[in-house]
Amino acid sequence: MSPRPSSATQVTASAPATMPGLAMPGVAERLEAELAAPHLPSLPALPRRGHHGTQLGRATALLSELPAELTSYGWRLTQRPGADRQRAERQLTADVDAVADVRGAAAESGAHADGAPGLVLHLLGPVSLAAQLAVPSGEKVLVDHGARRDVAASLAAGLGEHLAHVRRACQPSSLTVVLDEADHSRVRAGAVPTVSGYRTIRSLPRDETRRMIGEVAAAVRAAGAERILLDLGAPVAAEHLEDHLTRGDERVDGFGLPVTRLDTADWERAATLAEQGVEFLAGLLHPGEVVGVDASTPAAVPEVSTLAARLAQPWHRLGMAPSSLAAMLLTPFDAAHHAQLAEARETEALRAATRIRDAAEALTDRMGG
Repeated sequence: MSPRPSSATQVTASAPATMPGLAMPGVAERLEAELAAPHLPSLPALPRRGHHGTQLGRATALLSELPAELTSYGWRLTQRPGADRQRAERQLTADVDAVADVRGAAAESGAHADGAPGLVLHLLGPVSLAAQLAVPSGEKVLVDHGARRDVAASLAAGLGEHLAHVRRACQPSSLTVVLDEADHSRVRAGAVPTVSGYRTIRSLPRDETRRMIGEVAAAVRAAGAERILLDLGAPVAAEHLEDHLTRGDERVDGFGLPVTRLDTADWERAATLAEQGVEFLAGLLHPGEVVGVDASTPAAVPEVSTLAARLAQPWHRLGMAPSSLAAMLLTPFDAAHHAQLAEARETEALRAATRIRDAAEALTDRMGG
């Protein structure tokens, strides 16, 4: 059997941002087993554990000197730390330690003979955090300029310690951070509803959303992440490239690519960017391809050949060299549909992750590996 090619000439897969399940050790063990190097396991959110286990709950745990609490309408900022914030912090710390324990056991058993895998961390970005988190009055942080500024700065300040803990405990060969900004388009369009639901919050100007994301990206880079990807839950637009690719330490290295929702112009832009060294987190699944209709109906996760073709066919039509597919890090869903896997049965979610991995390896074989 010929050796696998190096990661520089290989399409790789990433574990999902969210998973079903209630216990991190079991989830982490299954993902680590299925996504051996050069593929990338993750520190998935487990929303079935409740508000503390969601991406929003994790983000509140990372805020520095901005305590939050749970209310009937979700998380809101408060004056002093309480039990909810402390529980979210403890759960996040325990999740990191659980992944570290799984990795340590794998290393002792010889499972990391080809080298320890890297790790992907999905973080709720500051714009989407402002769209989901409330101020003490109950309205979204988006309505208050000072609160928006403080939340972005607080998230940036809190990330350093978290990433240091991840590196120290899990010892990944590389660390990829994905800023999930599924609400970015709604925020820019003024389409986020107020807490009453009777009107929408005024759109944020482009320069402010750029500064918020840039501040957090710079903090992530300072904390030692090798790669930063910005997943907007939508195709990349010209303004995203201008705002986030060429700004020093605030830059990102690539973007989310919702493969099933791209038109010809989107593919052409992606191909041009790949030739320039931009990387992509490519979500290959349609919503609904993982969650069965009911408990007796299995989900119709596509075959590996179908998933691989979703990338290979448009790439071929554009005349791109197969080797350029190495710009793709495959994942089940983009930021707009992470919750799909949390709603699935555990077997279905794991099947989706392994199909994505197998699609990455099939695409690598097309590259001549």
